[in-house]
Amino acid sequence: MHFLLDSDSWFMQLISRFSSLAVLNLLFLCTCIPVFTIGAALTALYDVVFRMDTEREGKLVSAYFRAFTANFRQSTPIWLLFLLVIAASCGNAVIFSGWGSLTGQILSVICVVILINVLLILAYCFPLLSQFDNTIPNTLKNSLLLSVGNLPRTLVVTVINCFPWVLMVVNLYAFIQMSFLWVALYFAAAAYFNSRVLMKVFDSLREQASTTK
Repeated sequence: MHFLLDSDSWFMQLISRFSSLAVLNLLFLCTCIPVFTIGAALTALYDVVFRMDTEREGKLVSAYFRAFTANFRQSTPIWLLFLLVIAASCGNAVIFSGWGSLTGQILSVICVVILINVLLILAYCFPLLSQFDNTIPNTLKNSLLLSVGNLPRTLVVTVINCFPWVLMVVNLYAFIQMSFLWVALYFAAAAYFNSRVLMKVFDSLREQASTTK
């Protein structure tokens, strides 16, 4: 039993990682409170989790706020654009479905398709911002191309990203019951898992960039 308490044991390393993710989750939620800062918070979150388990891993809190500040200008307009499209798609889908006509059903389906495409692009957009310097149009374009070109990974990341919100809509009581998970760990842990899913794609992008220089 003593070996489990050794600082180099897998058990203590696991506890350390969960503790870091819990702190990171709290930082993320706090910086999301103004809503318009969610884009910068997501970018900072991915910046930190991509560094974890590498030689670039540094002090968690300072690294988070450094990334939050550095990416605020680019990530904020992108997030507000996504927020507008998501709100408009959801709102119009509800309105059109209430028409009770074929036209309303078709328009509702179009809104849902737009929403799904936005969510797929979101799987890459803020992770890309955290890892690569690029313009906003190029980041959006690359997010679209990567989401289509790596569809299995895109679907995995999208499902993880959307799970809490789908649960909230489908079963609000279950969502509230799991509130401790959302506050304590979920978003940081999800970003950490997503970063491992996307890492191979991003490593390939870095190799391509290095060969073209």
